[in-house]
Amino acid sequence: MSRFSMLLVAVLLAGFAAFAQDSAQTSPPTTQAPPPATTSPKRNHMHGDRAEQRLRRMTKRLRLTDDQREKIRPILQDEEKQMASLEGDSSLTPHEQRRKEREIRMSSKTQIDAILTPEQKENMQSGKAGYGRRHPRHSGQANSPAADPGAPQ
Repeated sequence: MSRFSMLLVAVLLAGFAAFAQDSAQTSPPTTQAPPPATTSPKRNHMHGDRAEQRLRRMTKRLRLTDDQREKIRPILQDEEKQMASLEGDSSLTPHEQRRKEREIRMSSKTQIDAILTPEQKENMQSGKAGYGRRHPRHSGQANSPAADPGAPQ
């Protein structure tokens, strides 16, 4: 055999051995099943983070007091838990799921509104109006000429 052929065989064998060793280390044991996706601590942690992110945005936008933040935090966390359990409920039709999501959001909004001052509620509403300007389909005026100031009239 030529030197080149022997070198090629040696490199291929070394590569194969490294690949086999790497895959043996990373593959899970065959006797243990992976945990279900719905009970993953990372997933639950992610939902908690989402509630905290919303609380930070609300605090910044509405200038919430410490007392208000402590009252609103469990409301947002509970909403996220309910939404997560709803995601995993395969017994609901998509329409029923959207209806239930809306009920959960409305309940949270009602509870949060009871904590906010009139000025904060007004600021919250003006923030939603800004959202409608950026996203015409949510403003309820998507088909009117006023919805798009750059559109020819």
